[in-house]
Amino acid sequence: MAVKWTGGHSSSILCLDANKEGLVASGAESGDLTTWSPEGIPVGQIQFQGTDDVTCIRFSPTYPNKLYASHGEVISILDVRSLKGSIDDFHVNEEEINCLSLNETENLLASADDSGAIKILDLENKRVSRSLRRHSNICSSVAFRPQRPQSLLSCGLDMQVIFANQYVGNAVEPTESSATMDDKLTRE
Repeated sequence: MAVKWTGGHSSSILCLDANKEGLVASGAESGDLTTWSPEGIPVGQIQFQGTDDVTCIRFSPTYPNKLYASHGEVISILDVRSLKGSIDDFHVNEEEINCLSLNETENLLASADDSGAIKILDLENKRVSRSLRRHSNICSSVAFRPQRPQSLLSCGLDMQVIFANQYVGNAVEPTESSATMDDKLTRE
C-alpha cells in the first residue's frame, strides 16, 4: 500500500535519500530541504539562502546524522538533529551540481556539475584534491566504484560513461570492457 507524505515542501521535490535508521531527507526547488521520520512526518526543515535548488542529498553511511546537500554550486554538510544551519559549506563547482558521491572511507566527496566537471573534495583537509573535465556536456551522475577507492565512474548528457582512476587521472575509453578497464588500472 502506498502512502503519500505531505506537508514537507511547497515546491517540486528534486532528490531524496534515507539513512540506515530510516530517516529520510528530501531536497526541493528554491533551496528547501526537509527531513522526515520513518513514518513520513516532517521533523526538520532548512531553507538555504538564495534561490538555488537542492539538487542532490547524501547521508553518510557511517554517521547517520550527517547529511551532504548540494544547492547551486555549493555543498553543505548538515547535522540532521539540528537544521539551524550548516556545519560546513564548500563552493567548489563552477556551475550547478547534479550529483554527489562519497567514497567508502568517507574521506572523499565527488560532485558532478552542469559544466561537465567533476570535483573531488578531500573532506579531511577541506580542499579540492582533484578536478576532472572529461565530459563535453552536463555531467549528470558520478559514483565511486565500491572496493576500488581510486576508481570513479561518471556519465553525462554527452552520451558517455567514463571510468577514471581519480588519483592518476587516466580516463578509460567508454567502449572498453570492464575486464580491460580493471587490467589497465592494475598495471598503472
